[in-house]
Amino acid sequence: MAGRSQRTGEEDIFEFLYLKWTTLASSFPLIAGALGPVSNLFSIVALVEKWKIVMKDGQFDHFYPDSAWTLALNAVSLVLGVLANASLLANFAGRVKYNLSQAISIGSFYFASVLLVAIIADQYRTYLSMVEQGVEVQFSQGYWSAVITSVLYFACGFVLTLNEIGHLRGYYPANFILTSAQRSLMIQILCITIWLAGGGGVFSRLESYTYGDAVYYCDVTILTIGLGDLHPTRDLSRAILLPYALIGVLILGLVVSNIGTLVISSSQQMLALSRVERLRVRQLKRWDSDATRRTNEDSFNVMRKIHHLAKRRELWTVLGVRVVCFCIFWLVGALVFSKLEGWTYFDSVYFCSLCLLTVGYGDFVPTTPGAKSFFVLWSLMAVPLVTILISSLCETIIGTVVRVTDALGDLTLKNVSSPSSKDVSQVILRKMTTDLELRTRSQPQPDRRYRPRPLNEVDRDNNEVDKALVLINAIQGILTDLHANRTKKYSYEEWNRLAHALDMQFDWLGADSPIRFPVDEPALLLRLYWNSLKVHLSSKRMA
Repeated sequence: MAGRSQRTGEEDIFEFLYLKWTTLASSFPLIAGALGPVSNLFSIVALVEKWKIVMKDGQFDHFYPDSAWTLALNAVSLVLGVLANASLLANFAGRVKYNLSQAISIGSFYFASVLLVAIIADQYRTYLSMVEQGVEVQFSQGYWSAVITSVLYFACGFVLTLNEIGHLRGYYPANFILTSAQRSLMIQILCITIWLAGGGGVFSRLESYTYGDAVYYCDVTILTIGLGDLHPTRDLSRAILLPYALIGVLILGLVVSNIGTLVISSSQQMLALSRVERLRVRQLKRWDSDATRRTNEDSFNVMRKIHHLAKRRELWTVLGVRVVCFCIFWLVGALVFSKLEGWTYFDSVYFCSLCLLTVGYGDFVPTTPGAKSFFVLWSLMAVPLVTILISSLCETIIGTVVRVTDALGDLTLKNVSSPSSKDVSQVILRKMTTDLELRTRSQPQPDRRYRPRPLNEVDRDNNEVDKALVLINAIQGILTDLHANRTKKYSYEEWNRLAHALDMQFDWLGADSPIRFPVDEPALLLRLYWNSLKVHLSSKRMA
């Protein structure tokens, strides 16, 4: 088991199951870390608000009191949910060991979900009994929040269980594969849920809302939808709303800015590497079965085409998957709202579209307790989905349009455009370099007395100096490339000069090809040239 968790070698890195499990290992903790605080928010609503509403002539009359054991089990479920999230975050921070954290989080999430399911089933039985007795009753946001919480708790426990299965099968070690930026994102999601929960408590007191309505009001405010069905009516509420909304929007902005760059970056990179490797191996097999002789330049060009093809396929494949997921989320959400509110499906699609665009005319608003509870969950899930979709659009369609317009602008306005900041920095860099070179030349040179040496020794020294100068000149050019364009791709001739300077030969389609992986080539070449210069000077000094 230990040996399998520490895989090395080409076949292990790109083996299908290993790749998939390693990719999921970075996604599962993010899912649990994001859903956990949200589930706690709904759990608080389920505990604070009574679960049944007695109606009179279709209007609210009073809340039906919950039993003591219902409140007790509900409170225990909330404590278990908080414990599960605290253990998960403690593991993210390195305070609790992985195995202990997994046992606490998985067990607490599942047990909390089971408790809520038991309470929900009992409340539904009581609801049916009251309906049979002729009492006009309906479930409140507390009940629907409990339903949502039980589903979210189970989902958190399930993804953590899958993560544990991957560890037990030896696909990754006993820790969550998260970067520091991804851990920060989890803290930001926790902050925004705490902000919603705290704001719900404040505005429920100031405006005499139920706690569920207050959380719904805070959610609509922070997401800048502004449906207008609930709004502040007192001066104190308006005064508190201004800083509350501003801070909430700032926290939400942090979450949105990090989601597009952090949540999908690691998994997308792994999938891209896998696609490159499959295309490379396929090309090698095709060439092995073909007797036609291929040059090194042919291999180099094919490897370049493989990277380009893999990147293009990956971008459009990811875009297609995200568009499908977004449409499912949009249309299924509309279906739920149509059932809960009694709208036509077209009206529900129209309502969801306006909310996703944060327009919020207010002509359609959720009015039933179930629709309000579902809206809070749906709108919070819409934030990452819309962000990820926009990120894909920027990389593909929007990116293509921008490149075309930039090219047209360069053709039409080339003579009148002002230098960019990058051009200015290049001028400054060249000016500083020139000044330093002139200053060095103007300094008095040391007195070197002529000592005649054998001709073969002079030739050898000249050759050594020439090689050092070649390496230094190459490093100087690469430093310029690093400043101008870190993602520059070098030509076959430039790579050949490197190979000649290092006295090496590269198999461009082989496992040791320096362009096998999509790395920053200026940084790679700089390291290779620098190491060669260091070895060269060290050997000269020893001689």
